[in-house]
Amino acid sequence: MTETDEPQDEGEAAPGPAYGTTRTPRSPRLTREDVFEAADVVLMAGGRVTIDRVRGTLGRGSPNTIQEHLESWWSRLGSRLKDVPGREFPDLPDAVAEALQGLWTTALESAYAAIEGKAATRETELNERERAIGLREAHLVEQTQSATSHSAALEESLALAREQLAAANQRAERLENLLQARETDIERLRARDEALEDEARELRHKLDAATDAFKTERARLDERHAANESRWLLEIDRGRQAAKDVAKDHERQLKELRGLITQAQAQRDELKRDLQEARADLRTALSSRAQAQKRLAAVMLKAVKAARTARSKTAARTASGKRRR
Repeated sequence: MTETDEPQDEGEAAPGPAYGTTRTPRSPRLTREDVFEAADVVLMAGGRVTIDRVRGTLGRGSPNTIQEHLESWWSRLGSRLKDVPGREFPDLPDAVAEALQGLWTTALESAYAAIEGKAATRETELNERERAIGLREAHLVEQTQSATSHSAALEESLALAREQLAAANQRAERLENLLQARETDIERLRARDEALEDEARELRHKLDAATDAFKTERARLDERHAANESRWLLEIDRGRQAAKDVAKDHERQLKELRGLITQAQAQRDELKRDLQEARADLRTALSSRAQAQKRLAAVMLKAVKAARTARSKTAARTASGKRRR
């Protein structure tokens, strides 16, 4: 245990966690005999008897209390060593005894000076720690104010993101409705195209029927050619004229049909382009909505983190204030 770790004085219970947790039981009061026994253990192990080593051996105790008992231990150490079995002092000459007594007095004075210096150093460290705690409290107050401002900014960003998301949803709905209307127009044009194709097939059937009739008529005229050439020639001329009329009529109908088909294909291509543009607009709107949702999630996550950080700092400041009290 280092000097910066401040244990509780003997007889005092360590402060328990806040908000309803169980407090630790009080440790037994540190007595002079406990300090004497720990100092003897340190001395017998060949170590230098200090407050920290005695506390390390005991595992508890206030430095002030240990220092007070150690002063008594030092003052009685000489007389106590005489009672240690196997360590009786031999009879010494007076000069040697006086020299040993002087050395012992010097050792005691050095020990007292070291203890007093340790106490002064300890007091200085405690003062520095109190100043550091004050600075940390001021820093925590500044961080709390900054977190409050940041939370307000996050709330504004969250509201803006929600508005953007609502606008993107409305635009997507409008584009979906437009796309449905375009698809309805395309279905109607497809039905018209199919009707025109049916009409073209019917005209082809009529043309084939007219051609078959022409061939039949021509065969009949060929058969009559042998009987009456002049009549045959007249009939063939009539047949040719009729065929020309039918061909002209057929050609006219084909031109009209081709024009209708071309017009329908142009309308279909235009509707296809409109459909592609509408789908592109829909994809853009869906992408915008996805990005807005991501920004909204990011803003919400930042807000949650800021709130957790503020709560943690507030709890730490509360716990620090309780320990200081």
